[in-house]
Amino acid sequence: MSAPTQIGPIPQQYAAAATVPLVKSPALWLPPRVEMPNDIHPLPEDITAYFVYPFTLEQHVVGLTPPPHVAIAEQRARNAAVLHAREVEEEQRERDALHKLAPGYNPSSLLMPTARGGAAPVGAAQPASSGAAAAASTAAPDPMDELVAQLEELENHKS
Repeated sequence: MSAPTQIGPIPQQYAAAATVPLVKSPALWLPPRVEMPNDIHPLPEDITAYFVYPFTLEQHVVGLTPPPHVAIAEQRARNAAVLHAREVEEEQRERDALHKLAPGYNPSSLLMPTARGGAAPVGAAQPASSGAAAAASTAAPDPMDELVAQLEELENHKS
């Protein structure tokens, strides 16, 4: 059933292949070792000439970049500003959407209607002295006020 060999028992179906010599691929061979002559030196005796460094350039290079802690703080500040701007923009979009549905809506106060032209709310007129208001009304009469006054006169004459 099995023939004893150097590598252990081999099943009967592989017994014929056990006697075939193994040929190694030349691609797997190691190359021959390189032997260097004793008189070759990779570096000269004095290597101080290789250590010449122009220190005059160092301040220009070092001065361009801020210290890491400063750069990180600046980046965090920029990121915080961007996040705050996004939050403000989102709140403004929500307010605009609410104003389209209910003009004058303000969740922190009473509902105050606004004129379509984007003027101040109707009930939020600036308080002024009565003399200044009377002088302003006589100085520049409003055409609509004149029209209303004329219509009232016509109604009074008819009755």
